[in-house]
Amino acid sequence: MASLPKRPPNFQAVHSIIMFVFVIILPFVSSFDTAVARASPATRKVAKQSEAVVLLMWKASLDNQSQSLLSSWNESSHCTWVGIGCNDASKVTNLNLDSIGLRGTLSSLNFSLLPHLVKLDLSNNSIYGTIPSQIGTLSRLASLNMSINHLSGTIPTDIGMLRSLVDLNLSANNLIGSIPTSIGNLENLTTLYLYENSLTGSIPQEVGMLKSLISLSLNNNYLTGSIPASIGNLRNLTTMYLYENFLSGSIPQDVGMLRSLSALDLYTNNLTGSIPASIGNLRNLTTLYLYKNSLSGSIPQEVGMLRSLGDLALSTNNLTGSIPASIGNLRNLVGLYLHRNSLSGSIPQEVGMLKSLISLSLNSNYLTGSIPASIGNLRNLTTLYLYENSLSGSIPQEVGMLGSLTSLDLHTNNLTGSIPASIGNLRNLTTLYLYENSLSGSIPQEVGMLGSLTSLDLYTNNLTGSIPASIGNLRNLITLYLYKNSLSGSIPQEVGKLRSLSDLALSTNNLTGSIPASIGNLRNLTRLYLHRNSLSGSIPQEVGMLRSLTSLDLYTNNLTGSIPTSIGNLRNLTTLYLYENSLSGSIPQEVGMLRSLSDLALSTNNLTGSIPASIGNLRNLSGLYLHRNSLSGSIPQEVGMLKSLISLSLNTNYLTGSIPLQLGT
Repeated sequence: MASLPKRPPNFQAVHSIIMFVFVIILPFVSSFDTAVARASPATRKVAKQSEAVVLLMWKASLDNQSQSLLSSWNESSHCTWVGIGCNDASKVTNLNLDSIGLRGTLSSLNFSLLPHLVKLDLSNNSIYGTIPSQIGTLSRLASLNMSINHLSGTIPTDIGMLRSLVDLNLSANNLIGSIPTSIGNLENLTTLYLYENSLTGSIPQEVGMLKSLISLSLNNNYLTGSIPASIGNLRNLTTMYLYENFLSGSIPQDVGMLRSLSALDLYTNNLTGSIPASIGNLRNLTTLYLYKNSLSGSIPQEVGMLRSLGDLALSTNNLTGSIPASIGNLRNLVGLYLHRNSLSGSIPQEVGMLKSLISLSLNSNYLTGSIPASIGNLRNLTTLYLYENSLSGSIPQEVGMLGSLTSLDLHTNNLTGSIPASIGNLRNLTTLYLYENSLSGSIPQEVGMLGSLTSLDLYTNNLTGSIPASIGNLRNLITLYLYKNSLSGSIPQEVGKLRSLSDLALSTNNLTGSIPASIGNLRNLTRLYLHRNSLSGSIPQEVGMLRSLTSLDLYTNNLTGSIPTSIGNLRNLTTLYLYENSLSGSIPQEVGMLRSLSDLALSTNNLTGSIPASIGNLRNLSGLYLHRNSLSGSIPQEVGMLKSLISLSLNTNYLTGSIPLQLGT
């Protein structure tokens, strides 16, 4: 047997060195190989490219669909991968993966191994989890956009280490906590978008150190505290959006130092105090939105110095005093919204100088005096809302010059005089609300020229005369409310041409004559209110064609004849009020088909015959009023089946027999 070879004389030393390599170095190599293997089989071919490895490892952490979206991330050169941009040295400078449907976290993305990154855009994906503090190592980063994702947790303080950052957009996520004070270190920042998150706490004073800032958007969060005075340092700021938060305190005078500002949106907060006069310095301002706060005091005259202003919205505050005449200087103004305040005094004539105005909302104040005739100069006006004030005098003829007007709302004032015939010129008008005034005279025939009208509400006035037949021209009309006036004459047949009509309310007038059969054409009608008039004749059978009807109120008239059997077709009817007429004949069996009915009131008529047993089908009935008629026979047992019944009034009839036992259960 051959003898074994002898060990070399230095075997022990060599053995020791080999063991050192295996014990000390191999674990590092092994772990690297394992990481690479997990990332992708292709990674073995790019193992020396550490940036590629980092990206492949992150790819491997994403869900399967996301990985398929990054199929180009393979053994090829990483600079050719989708979303990757490199410099001349093949170092990754851009990572642009916006809006491709990625889902996953950032926890496996080792930012420290991407030191050359200048732009990182992962916006509009489904990235969740927290923003790793390691992001602060990206010292060259100029643009960071992670908006429209599902990121949670706080904004890491390390973000303040990104001193090259120009654009920071973390909007539309689920971020919580306060805005880190370290953000003040980002001296090159021009855009800061943190809107639509759940951020709390106050706006840090350090924001005032961002002297390069052009756009600041912190809106739609839960921010509290006051607006820091240091914000006045941001001399390059053009847009400041702090709206829909819980900010309190007053608007700092320092806002007036932001002379580059074009948009100042502070609406829907808890701001108090007066509007600072310094706001008049903002000569580049195009939008000033301060509505839905608790601002008090008067509107400063200095507002009239904002000659670039397109929209001025100070509504829903506690502002007092008069509307300043200087507002007439705002020749570029398209929207003036001062509604829901406590403004008093008259509407200044100078409003008529705002020839670019499209929307004028002065409603819900304490304004007095007349509507200025100069309002007729506003030829571009589409909406004029002066309702809920104490305006007096007549509606000026000049209103008819507002040919672009789509909505005219003057309701709930003290307006007198007649409705001007010139109103017929408003061919684009869709809504005309003049209700709850003291208007008199007749409804002008010219109303029939408003072919675009969908709502005509003239109720609760002192209007007289007849309803003009020209009203039949309003083929787009959905609601016609003329109730609570002193209108006379008959209901014109032409009403039957209003085939789009949903609500017809002519109640509480002095109307006479019969209900026109043409009313049966109104197949979209849901509510018909003709009560409290002096209508006569019978209820037309055609009423049964109104199958969309939910309320039929004909009470307190002089109607005669029987209740038409066609009424059984009104399967959607919930209230049927025919009381206080002179109706005769029996209650038709077909009433039992009105299974949606909750109130049936036929009292104080001349009805005869028995109560139909079919009335027991009305399982939703809560009120049954048949009193003061000449009904005979017994109370049908079926009445006891009306389990929803709350009020039953059968008194003053000729009923006989016993009371059904079910009524006691």
